[in-house]
Amino acid sequence: MKDALDDALSDELGAWLRRRERLTLELPQFRRAAVLVGLTRERDPKVLLTVRSSELPSHKGQIAFPGGSLEPGESVREAALREALEEVGLLPATVSIIGEMDDTFTPVGFHVTPVLARIPAHSDYASSDEVAEILEVPLSELRALQPRRTERVGPDGRRYDIYAYPWRGYNIWGMTARILHSLLNPDLGPLDY
Repeated sequence: MKDALDDALSDELGAWLRRRERLTLELPQFRRAAVLVGLTRERDPKVLLTVRSSELPSHKGQIAFPGGSLEPGESVREAALREALEEVGLLPATVSIIGEMDDTFTPVGFHVTPVLARIPAHSDYASSDEVAEILEVPLSELRALQPRRTERVGPDGRRYDIYAYPWRGYNIWGMTARILHSLLNPDLGPLDY
């Protein structure tokens, strides 16, 4: 159920997205995908993450947002909602989309648009065969962490910082950590991460 606090946080996040110039990438050789960056509706929001199954052909055991490739004719928002339903059983009717974050990419050829949204707190998730574990990570705990940083050159030729957040025995890294770093550091410009 939404409340005044949820509305205020959603308004704040929406304003953050609107005042920034959103980074859009042109990577025609990359496969288009979307992820749902779901923040729970509660005083200390948690971000919804999954641990990918070790049975998958790629990204085995990695921590990721629910998401995947776009189907023909599908928007990034539609793909993010569909994938969240398929992977963790999150009903689209319970999700309030705030907006789209900066495009990003993976070294294995995915061009990804993160879709920022508010989701119900204390949901009964139902993991799929693609998901080994579902995590709800408090943003306050991520903010308190000192991420590790390395630098890589992206497919567009620019240098990008790659972050890793060690959290409760898990290593949140790569694209997932890059998106989280942008969310946790709202004053960074689109090219600063």
